[in-house]
Amino acid sequence: MKNGAKLVVVCLGLQLRYAVAVAQPYAYVTEKHSDSVTVIDTTSNAVVDTVGVGQSPSGVAVSPDGRRVYVVNASSHSNSVSIIDTSSDDITATVRVATNPLGVAVTPDGSQVYVSNAGSNSVSLIDAATNSTVKTIAVGHSPAGLAVTPDGGFVYVANSQTFQTPAAGSVSVIDVAKQNVVATIAAGSNPFGVAVTPDGRFVYVTNSNSLDVRGPGSVSVIEVATNKIGAPIPVGGNPLGVAITPDSRFAYVTNFSSNSVSIIDTSTRSVTDSVQVGSGPLGVAFTADGRFAYVANRQPFNVIAPGTVSVIDTGTHRVVATIPVGENPTSIAIGAPPSCVGDCDDDGEVSVDELLSGVNIALGTAELNVCTASDANRDGMVTIPELITAVRNALNGCP
Repeated sequence: MKNGAKLVVVCLGLQLRYAVAVAQPYAYVTEKHSDSVTVIDTTSNAVVDTVGVGQSPSGVAVSPDGRRVYVVNASSHSNSVSIIDTSSDDITATVRVATNPLGVAVTPDGSQVYVSNAGSNSVSLIDAATNSTVKTIAVGHSPAGLAVTPDGGFVYVANSQTFQTPAAGSVSVIDVAKQNVVATIAAGSNPFGVAVTPDGRFVYVTNSNSLDVRGPGSVSVIEVATNKIGAPIPVGGNPLGVAITPDSRFAYVTNFSSNSVSIIDTSTRSVTDSVQVGSGPLGVAFTADGRFAYVANRQPFNVIAPGTVSVIDTGTHRVVATIPVGENPTSIAIGAPPSCVGDCDDDGEVSVDELLSGVNIALGTAELNVCTASDANRDGMVTIPELITAVRNALNGCP
């Protein structure tokens, strides 16, 4: 279990200069055949907890404030979403959805959760405030991956058809305000994974072919402004997962049958490198600073066995760590840095993590502009007066 050590600041008496690095959050990996979620500390790449959820967990997403993890339980015996409190790793709610849910995405403001239901050709809309399903939206056949645009305006849903037979699929576009499908875009063979570039301009969709076809798959790119789709980009065999670097420059695509990750330059829409990872890579996610990509290696679909998570250094395109996890890891999500200062969990105390969050904001190394204190020279160092101000803001919140 993760420990939230508490800190009391007594005095700051040394004349020094001090640098604080932005702390990385935790990665959450669904284990499909052990009905659990593995929690990885991305600072140490150590497994720090295992959380039991529903049957056959598939998709996973972290709320924008990092406080909740939404886990989709795909088994027809579950048909639910487990909600994990990240401060304790306890299940705080279970929400029923439609048949065979696969993917999950949260709106940028954290108020709505969208879940794709492969068995009922629909998307469930969950109200995050009440933890209840408030609407079911009909989409295409066998929806899988889905993603919300950064402005919270639209949800793009990959309708995968079937894994058995190569078939032309589609992408449904849901208008969040209207809560219905406003466009349907023809895609490649069995589209599965979806990711929107952080700049909000493009949507990347993996076309997986069928699992019996081991030849190259492809990635389609949709322009958000027009919903027009470009020429497919060839990648490895059975591409399933996709994630975009925080700077929108590269797309990382997991090739399930090639045991590799294709790296696409989004400016040229071409593969610039390929990284060999574990067996059957599926889910992929980036740390908040974009320095590392975490890849869940599921093993072949017909094999039930322990899997791994490969950690790719995005600067060198090399695997720098391999983390053993549970049986058949499927999806992975990494939370954003803390988005508040002071007593963020309202427990009457300020934890070390909460304190460091305020200091990082003061340094200007966190992407927030709510504090007046800053590293004036932007040299990555802070003087004692600046540090005292940072600590004061971390303890009390910004003026």
